[in-house]
Amino acid sequence: MAFEVLYNRYWEKFYTLCYWHVLDQDTAKDIVQELFIDLWDKRDKIDIRETAEGYLKVAVRNRVLNHIRSVNTKRRHYDAARSTLEKESQSEDLNNERELRKLYQEEIGKLPPRMKEIYMLNKEQGMSIAEVAGQLALSEQTVKNQLGNALKKIRSGLEHYRLLSLIVTIAGFFGKILI
Repeated sequence: MAFEVLYNRYWEKFYTLCYWHVLDQDTAKDIVQELFIDLWDKRDKIDIRETAEGYLKVAVRNRVLNHIRSVNTKRRHYDAARSTLEKESQSEDLNNERELRKLYQEEIGKLPPRMKEIYMLNKEQGMSIAEVAGQLALSEQTVKNQLGNALKKIRSGLEHYRLLSLIVTIAGFFGKILI
């Protein structure tokens, strides 16, 4: 009977107090409910030296502080994990970019000499088709044809990389879901 009196007298008061610290109804209810459950479970061992209200107030305060510490700890762990994942992702992106750039350079190196020269003047040095044609004494149509063929060869050479990258990305996505 004494427990029921304590519960009815103080539950709402400590729920309200708890709520204003955690700002979440469910969490506040859980904290106060667990307090009363522990009070019931340890009823034979608890030695209340002052008032029941004072004891419960300190107990709620301690539980709220523990909850806040727990949330802050979880947040720090989450932030650290997110930061690590971002760094790993950036590192992986940088490695992928380096590898793609290397493969791109290899594909350019495979082009026939004249096609490579036209491609490099246009794409790497930023010359217009007319400027490339004028410098190499070619027609603009020849430059356009050579550029089109160079792009086809480079894309074809990089296609296996794009497919592999797509497979790795999909595997990584599903791997994260399964973990």
